[in-house]
Amino acid sequence: MSHLGYYAATWRLPKDLALEKGSVGYNVPGRLASVGADHRDPVQAGAFFAFDGLGWEVPRLLASLREAPELYFDSISHADVDTWSKGRVCLAGDAACGATIGGMGSGTALVAAYVLACELARAQGDHRAAFTRYERGLRKYAEGCQAGGGRTGKFLAPGTATGIRLRNTLLSCPLLLNGMLRLGERVSSTVTLPDHPAGLSRAGRR
Repeated sequence: MSHLGYYAATWRLPKDLALEKGSVGYNVPGRLASVGADHRDPVQAGAFFAFDGLGWEVPRLLASLREAPELYFDSISHADVDTWSKGRVCLAGDAACGATIGGMGSGTALVAAYVLACELARAQGDHRAAFTRYERGLRKYAEGCQAGGGRTGKFLAPGTATGIRLRNTLLSCPLLLNGMLRLGERVSSTVTLPDHPAGLSRAGRR
């Protein structure tokens, strides 16, 4: 694993912690505290790239952690694996090519599972050939997705005040924001998925 310089934590906030509706964040260089309402639940959720000592509402937000029923905490990192398979064991998803936050982990995992299943059916029992084709076909795509994880912390919590201002300008300009989203779309479309082998369909009905 390679640590990309940031940590993230998120937990549910109490309903009586009344902050602005929608999403709002507080930045200092290198750190971010963000609060947003979950569309599935009126209880607000907190996401932090920040620690004790910050201003704004951060002391109240941190104090609420003592009563939080659950906490998610992780480093922003990406997996560095020389080969995705050994013997009869093959990695997929985050174990093979994870990149915490911004690395398109869920999408990459689904693509990998589909391709691996197709290659196993195509290989008709030769798992070594299947694993080799699976990794050869997906590694470049996965590494392109991983690269997004390296930009996430720097985008959400820029290391300088100038970086924060530039990031805010990007978020307030629809043209620039749409360009950033299109870049993500281009990365996700660089893989060509194989067709399901006929044997895979028959195997699924057994």
